[in-house]
Amino acid sequence: MPYIIGLFLILAVIFSSFGGGSNIVGDFLGQAKEKVNQTLFPKTAREILIDNISSDYQNMDKFFSETAPALLSSETISPANKAIIQKAVEAFNGSKSLITNLATLEKDDKGIVESLIDKVLNLNATPQPDPTNIPSQCKLVCPK
Repeated sequence: MPYIIGLFLILAVIFSSFGGGSNIVGDFLGQAKEKVNQTLFPKTAREILIDNISSDYQNMDKFFSETAPALLSSETISPANKAIIQKAVEAFNGSKSLITNLATLEKDDKGIVESLIDKVLNLNATPQPDPTNIPSQCKLVCPK
């Protein structure tokens, strides 16, 4: 009896992972892959620095997206101060795009170990067709 119950549980997990829903097996495999990647390829100091800057930028983004427009529309702030706030908002938006560009460049940049693994295993190589050998008795001219 326990054998049959265990069999039904295993089949339920398998079929629920292939159907809609939470995809238990897929989530488990994704987490396992993430752990292996973190173990084999840990974050570099630059990646950690970019993550820290991005988290700080989230707080600043909240200020510039919510508080700055209220300050710009306030009647108590002088036009000179409003111009300074507007320049700060524009500078922040420019630097935010630079941080996202830096993060994408860092992700695209491969480390030494990853480059060696790709070169040794030849993972990125596209298969090239074999060169064709045309016998000398064949003519490569189309008749008119």
